[in-house]
Amino acid sequence: MAVYMTYSANTNKEDLTDVLTEIGQMDTPVFSGLKKVSAKGSYHEWSTYDYASAATNAAAEGATFSYSLPSSPARVGNYTQIFTKTFQVSETQRAVDPAGIEDEYAFRVQVALKEIGRDIEKALIQGTANSGATGTGRRLKGILAFITDNISTGTGTGRALSETELNGLLQDVYSDGGSPDWLLGSFRQKRAVAELASSNRRYVDGQKTFTSAVDVYESPFGMLQVDGDSQMSSDTLCALSKDMWAVAQLRPVKKIDTALTADAKNGALVGELTLEARADEYNGKLTGLVAT
Repeated sequence: MAVYMTYSANTNKEDLTDVLTEIGQMDTPVFSGLKKVSAKGSYHEWSTYDYASAATNAAAEGATFSYSLPSSPARVGNYTQIFTKTFQVSETQRAVDPAGIEDEYAFRVQVALKEIGRDIEKALIQGTANSGATGTGRRLKGILAFITDNISTGTGTGRALSETELNGLLQDVYSDGGSPDWLLGSFRQKRAVAELASSNRRYVDGQKTFTSAVDVYESPFGMLQVDGDSQMSSDTLCALSKDMWAVAQLRPVKKIDTALTADAKNGALVGELTLEARADEYNGKLTGLVAT
């Protein structure tokens, strides 16, 4: 059989669509959602003050005042971390016509911006403090490491999230003076929060749409926004007082067109920042939850 087929043809044009699909979860609810403040040094500090516990306060009539030395505010700090992303595109590649990309260099800048945002998000959540040294970068301390007071580990790992345990954690946080308004967890735990309401699922839009989503959880202690984050540990759910956290920027992320070193256009993104955690006890976390 002498049928001329595509297997033998050398001149067929490539079938390459002019649409570029970007892959990856790039949302950054912590970095994007927290208040931004200024840092003035590579070790950023802030002050916290613990009020005295409630006491039985009943003075005798005509009693003489007595005085005690008041406690001093505590100093808390965190190291700034330097984040960088570099990109280099040859002038030839900038001159050709790649599918789905109008300007290769501008595209690489956008990719770097999204990737550095995700790197920052990971550090703000999972970071462990490191003062750095010659040749070693400083590392900031993240949300999970800062929360050491209100932690619920339940009766074992791989357990299902329950309202009893969640509300018990919220009660502990409120007892310490906090007012959590944000549930932040992995997407597995966001799903688990939605599943708490499984018996109340309903159809909407004339019985055409089935809803199984929870974006706000109304607890006995108030309303909490529910967010999933790809950088959260899959078995962890945090109850946060959002106004007790901030991103302190020593150098906000910016693009730099670096020096010409080859027949290419070079660039970099550079930023330096840290996490400000104003009150550990106003937050809490559940760990060891089912992660799959």
